[in-house]
Amino acid sequence: SEDGKQEKIENGKQEKKNDQPPQAKKPKVKTKTVELPVQNNLHWQLPTDVLNMFVENEGKMIMQDKLEKERNDAKNNVEEYVYDMRDKLHGILEKFVNESDRDAFSLKLEDTETWLYEEGEDQQKQVYIDKLAELKKMGQPVLGRYMEAEDEQYNHLDELEVTQVEKQVNDAMAWMNNKMNQQNSQDLTLDPVVKVQEIQAKAKELYSACNPVVSKPKPKVELPKEEETENGPVNGHEGTENSPSNPDKTTSAGMEQETAETKLPEMDID
Repeated sequence: SEDGKQEKIENGKQEKKNDQPPQAKKPKVKTKTVELPVQNNLHWQLPTDVLNMFVENEGKMIMQDKLEKERNDAKNNVEEYVYDMRDKLHGILEKFVNESDRDAFSLKLEDTETWLYEEGEDQQKQVYIDKLAELKKMGQPVLGRYMEAEDEQYNHLDELEVTQVEKQVNDAMAWMNNKMNQQNSQDLTLDPVVKVQEIQAKAKELYSACNPVVSKPKPKVELPKEEETENGPVNGHEGTENSPSNPDKTTSAGMEQETAETKLPEMDID
């Protein structure tokens, strides 16, 4: 019957509902408020003794940094002098020193370079000052002879130009020393303070500014030409075209010729 069929359908729907698992309920989020205790404790000023101690320690650190910089500068001065003089000794200074002295100075420079990387790696400032004075005692006489000779080469340059060149050289040297000192105090794991490209650019800039001045040729001095007069003397000398160079010789030659003619023997004519 239709009623029976309807009942079966409803029973089937009820069974399907019963087969489905029950839906899980969402957990409720519980919020708990807790008050945190806060204490205000303001320090407006350090005690006087603590402040004085900090200032004193700061002064000591500044002094240590200054002494360390001076020590590094003294060491760098020795190293720069060794490299500079070694190049010049076998270059522009070579003709101003004899062979034995040159060999002795070269050996001294080589020994100093080795010392800088061994025993002289970490010495007091005065040690480097004394080492530089020892090197200059050998090098300055040679350099002095070179400077005297070069003075004649550059004495035609304008004083203002020479001053400008000297300033540019000193500025470049100060820049290089500053960069090298900063690099020496910096860890190698960090980026370098100055790069090779910057040094090359600075050298090119210095060369471009100074070379046109120091290579300027001396002005040519034209000697005054001797002025010749048509009939008169030239520079205080008598002309030689119309007058004999030695009238005495001419007269003597004429007298000898006349004497010889008078002494010829007479010839018999048949």
